[in-house]
Amino acid sequence: MTARGTRRYLIGFTAIVVLLLGAWLVLLREGTEANSNDPNWTFNHGSIGNEDTQGLPYWIWRVLPNVFADLLPADQRGLSAVGVAWRAGEPLPVGFSQKTVGVISRVSTNCAFCHQGTYRLNKYDAEVIVSGGAGTRVDAMGYQRFLIAVGKSDRFTPSVIMAAIKSRYAMPLWERMLYRHILIPATRVQLQNQATAFSWAGSRPDWGPGRVDMLNMAKLNNLGLHDDGTNGSADIMPLWRLNTTTATNQRRFALHWDGLSTDLHETVLTQAITSGMTYDTQPGVDGNLAKIEDFVSVATPPPSPFLPTLTPVDPYYVAPGNLVRGAEIFADTCAICHDPSGARYRLPVSIAEVGTDRNRMESWSKDALQQFATYQNGHDWDLDYFQKTNGYLATDLTGLWLRAPYLHNGSIPNLTALLTPPAKRPAQFWRGSDLVDTKNGGFVSSEGGDPYRTMVPYDTTVTGNSNSGHTWGTDLGTADKNALLAYLKTL
Repeated sequence: MTARGTRRYLIGFTAIVVLLLGAWLVLLREGTEANSNDPNWTFNHGSIGNEDTQGLPYWIWRVLPNVFADLLPADQRGLSAVGVAWRAGEPLPVGFSQKTVGVISRVSTNCAFCHQGTYRLNKYDAEVIVSGGAGTRVDAMGYQRFLIAVGKSDRFTPSVIMAAIKSRYAMPLWERMLYRHILIPATRVQLQNQATAFSWAGSRPDWGPGRVDMLNMAKLNNLGLHDDGTNGSADIMPLWRLNTTTATNQRRFALHWDGLSTDLHETVLTQAITSGMTYDTQPGVDGNLAKIEDFVSVATPPPSPFLPTLTPVDPYYVAPGNLVRGAEIFADTCAICHDPSGARYRLPVSIAEVGTDRNRMESWSKDALQQFATYQNGHDWDLDYFQKTNGYLATDLTGLWLRAPYLHNGSIPNLTALLTPPAKRPAQFWRGSDLVDTKNGGFVSSEGGDPYRTMVPYDTTVTGNSNSGHTWGTDLGTADKNALLAYLKTL
């Protein structure tokens, strides 16, 4: 090669190195996030390391609900259409994190996207947000389908998106160029790829508000297993008082609906993995994951509004005599499974005994167990506590008044129905309300029963939605059943 050719080669090579280094600095370099010493804030907004894989550039994410309002799943404004809550004064809704990657701020979901509860004691009340709640109104599938529809829309163009951003933010020239020519086209491709990764959900029944299928997400998107056609849809569990799962010298306590893990740390870690955290991003969020673990260990729901100290005409009044008798029945009938001191607490009860819908249990396979145990072989994820069970977990009942609908698949609308023999339970009801049902316990579940919430029908004849099983307490006499109902409302 001539001296002139060598010089051109070096100039060209140097230019490529500078370009790649610049791209890394601008788009990929691990950045910073807003932080707080408040574990509650970290639970609601802390990064779990998925901004690189699942995050959207902030200003694109910010304008999507306005530009594509017609693609949201309900006739509401903004992300309230998918049931997420937004505390006044906070820059993001509950369940969203914001982190700078390179020089671009990106937004992604975290644990609280699903695990956020709300309630209203009266029809006209403003919602009260409960961290770590059961997420009874969150429509995770609706949010995913919204993003997929956006990615397919002919309106997702640099001109349209930049016009929407300009109406909100005086973006400097360098950032406008970056958004217009790189970030918007790349985001469209990302959302189209998301559609492919999520295509398996099209063959399953709609999750509806308050439910997710994390098992199939893990099996198909993380583990790369063959689609076995199972339906793992289940209610979003609340994350309260999980310090009761700390292992003792005598036993380990299980988590998840079917007890598929017996270690809280491992559960937090794998939920982050399933949500998009990678081995490369984990070190940057280990502190957040530790705070989240600490938070769910001690978090508690607000106390039940059902009280014996109210006047008898108050809809939240419970008679003292019923409470005393109900507590006795609970101790005799329920405590062995549902009290932390009970012998069967947080142990799986066999499907033959509990008799509830089998689908979620069957979706967690031995193949998934083995694949997760050796996930990304070569990386030390240290996942040692997965197991395959043949039933569902006997969990605690902390905040029972905020957990409706009931059973692992949310197939029973209220506590009255839970104490009713399966054949007489409602075959269809409506989900999506956070207005407390003062008569039956749980939330309002009739069509049109809550005019301020979008509610959707739940059909117990659909695969995975059976309301069979869990017959404890259904054979009580009327007086004892009313007493147990009164006591359960106060939990």
